[in-house]
Amino acid sequence: MPWFRLPSLSLTLVLAASLVGCGLGKDEPSEPSSAEADGPGIPGPEPAAAASQAPAPVIPERRSRSGPARHALVILVDTLRADAVQAANTPQLDALAARGLVAERAWSTSTWTVPAVISLFTGSFVRTHGWDLPTGDMEKRPALPALPTLAEVLQREGFSTQGLYANGYLAHELGFHRGFDEWRRCSDSRMAREVGERVEGWQLADEQPGVEAGRHFLYVHLLGGHSGLRPSESARGRYELEQAWFEERTGLLIGRAKRGREEGVRDAYRRAYHAVVEDVDSILGEIFAAVEPVLDDTLVVVVSDHGEELGELDVFGHGWSVAEALTHVPFVAAGPGIEPGSRRATASLAEVGDLVTDGLGVDHDWPVQSPWQGPLAAERHGKQAILVGGRWKGTWHGEDLATYDLQSDAAALRPVPGGTEQLERGLERWRELVPEGQPLSGSVELDQRTVDAIRALGYID
Repeated sequence: MPWFRLPSLSLTLVLAASLVGCGLGKDEPSEPSSAEADGPGIPGPEPAAAASQAPAPVIPERRSRSGPARHALVILVDTLRADAVQAANTPQLDALAARGLVAERAWSTSTWTVPAVISLFTGSFVRTHGWDLPTGDMEKRPALPALPTLAEVLQREGFSTQGLYANGYLAHELGFHRGFDEWRRCSDSRMAREVGERVEGWQLADEQPGVEAGRHFLYVHLLGGHSGLRPSESARGRYELEQAWFEERTGLLIGRAKRGREEGVRDAYRRAYHAVVEDVDSILGEIFAAVEPVLDDTLVVVVSDHGEELGELDVFGHGWSVAEALTHVPFVAAGPGIEPGSRRATASLAEVGDLVTDGLGVDHDWPVQSPWQGPLAAERHGKQAILVGGRWKGTWHGEDLATYDLQSDAAALRPVPGGTEQLERGLERWRELVPEGQPLSGSVELDQRTVDAIRALGYID
């Protein structure tokens, strides 16, 4: 059985479970599709697998070796909810999971990109790094807090550090480039080609006479299922999607599903989202093929920054909530030192830094250690979610607590009595384990190209 598959849950049931909704009110056009595009023009999205001429081979079974990895590849797929991987056909990710570690219920630390990626880079919860801001009409933002980033730690240890990102919010001004020798914007459709070029460069450098073999860290951030959606022709066919839904330059925008004024638009959006997940899996296969020459020496981690609500409780998108559809994300790691078929009940996005440095044999004292032993937590602009014992989830909106039993309601859609005492103790325990950071101060003005890119993603009106 593939890694996350639910044996009796068909795609039809998954889609049917996410019924009608309208919600947070803002269209989210797609990310520019050309790498480092000049000027303010925002081209429409490319089909996610447009670069593919044929499916990449499924990553072969490999024997895990002991000792630290030589390289690390961290892939973050933007806006990827965990149960979409259950429902869609994802042979590449399934094969990676089969030869490594899977967390059955992993949580992001936030429900939108910037604070979640800061957690990954700094190995800390939002409570510690402090970047918990709204996504409103702002063109100035605080820079990343003064915490060591994963790239900085590895750069100091002699690694070459390269980052490729498709989400325009990760541009230089906020400091995501800190510690990277190269930090470059790249569309999803070009990502595997760019990864392949860098791996070839590593190999060529290693072949130079008298040069010690290098060690490398590569971060890849795919835009994935972020609105607007434009699945490939083959994926549209599998999900019986009419081309008419994708005629707009920006693809199918989630704002249309939020408003729900067109007959069938919400069902079309849900199907298109799952179709794009399958396209992203094809891109992952191409990336794995590109790193094939060094794969035996490479720790590979695949995660997401947050999920997407697809009609649950009448909501679409990733707005102000800490709902399970947003907090629950995939978490897969494979490579040297990781036993094939390993399973963990829970994991946090904040522990990726420690997982990577430990796998590389690099000593660094991250705020969050792997495996994380405390409650899972996610925060979003004053809202708090806690998961204790892998069962009880609590969400606080101010002083109001809602409790969910994930044993009987895995999607956490219906609050139930019970669990209050465990959750309050869990929140107290989490606060004891996780120090509160200093308030952020100052702000940087975003470059016009960055503003245009994040406006296209719906973050600025």
